[in-house]
Amino acid sequence: MNWIEISIHTTKEASEIIEAILLDYNSTGIYVEDPSILSENLDDNFGTIVGVEKKDFTSQGVIVKGYINELNFTDEIFNNLKTEINNLSEFINIGNFYSFKTKIIQDADWENSWKEYFDVLDIGKNFVIVPTWREYKNTDNKFIINIDPGMAFGTGGHETTSLCIKNLEKYVKNDYDLIDVGCGSGILTIAASHLTKGKLKAVDLDKMAVNVAKENFALNNISDRVEVEAANLLENETASYDVIVANILAHIIELMLNDVYKLLKEDGYFITSGIIKDKKEELIKKALEVGFKLLEETSDNEWYSLIFTK
Repeated sequence: MNWIEISIHTTKEASEIIEAILLDYNSTGIYVEDPSILSENLDDNFGTIVGVEKKDFTSQGVIVKGYINELNFTDEIFNNLKTEINNLSEFINIGNFYSFKTKIIQDADWENSWKEYFDVLDIGKNFVIVPTWREYKNTDNKFIINIDPGMAFGTGGHETTSLCIKNLEKYVKNDYDLIDVGCGSGILTIAASHLTKGKLKAVDLDKMAVNVAKENFALNNISDRVEVEAANLLENETASYDVIVANILAHIIELMLNDVYKLLKEDGYFITSGIIKDKKEELIKKALEVGFKLLEETSDNEWYSLIFTK
């Protein structure tokens, strides 16, 4: 199985919207080459990036890369995706150096390209994410999340995943029941397993993501604790939960608001992320109309996490 790599050279300003568009078109993961990282402290509490050199980055702007299964990448999808991104120039600066390129990536090459860019990552007060190909000595007695993203979104490196983990750490109590909607690699469910002894469930529409999540649950010795299902959001769900977490795009969150409100226990928490600044107020408005109360919002690099209660 091959993958289509979509490589877009654009401005930092436009990059986050382009990331969201690529995810809308079922991109399995996003990679951003951003030269501003060269000015950062690369050996800090957010994980060490090894072997970063100036020659590896573009001299201006950023490069956003998405990956779509070749079997799903029709001419119609190509044309619609390219047109939608090109049309961003009508209301945002996409750069006079803008380019849109595609190439075929062999499955094995894709897997290796992921592994090159992920290292051990500290998140919040107590969590550390350890890719399966890295060694780690847990000298600080952290909650370890062993992860192999495979072809599913969720390694902890993206701001939205980090925001969710920090909010799970803040709001999940020892006996809470939790469902992870759009679970991807299962990383949020694994984090929750360290925080509660309650019921855990993980659902995703993508069967590949479900399989990857199951493998990661096995890596973390929680297979017997987690119910995993290929499902479209909460359409088939009947149980109630203390916490419903969804790290997906804003317009998808909007589709599930009524179901979440119905299934969320009184005094429970709906933890969301995957929300860009331009979509935040609209989502809050629609959630309030359903009956939710906005408890808190947190952000990181223009990505937002919203926490609602009933």
